[in-house]
Amino acid sequence: MTNKYEELIEGFEAKLRKLISDYKSLQEQNSILTAELDRKQTDLMKAHQEILELRKNYDHLQMAKNLIGSDVEKAESKKKIAGMVREIDKCLALLDE
Repeated sequence: MTNKYEELIEGFEAKLRKLISDYKSLQEQNSILTAELDRKQTDLMKAHQEILELRKNYDHLQMAKNLIGSDVEKAESKKKIAGMVREIDKCLALLDE
């Protein structure tokens, strides 16, 4: 009868050792996966920031493109800017008096 109990205890101990070993293995795997998840989240945040920056730059380029317009509009814009510069120069001259 003691032989039967010893076999049960040995079987239990073997299963317990395997369970502890599996538990430690899963803990290590969990640590690795947690670290990888942190890296991926950091990479995702960097990519998100880059996307936001690129969208901002794209919007600026679109705005600049719309301001420039066609060749005819470019010439008109240059004339308007030149006129504004002349008016500013006149104002500065009046201020100097």
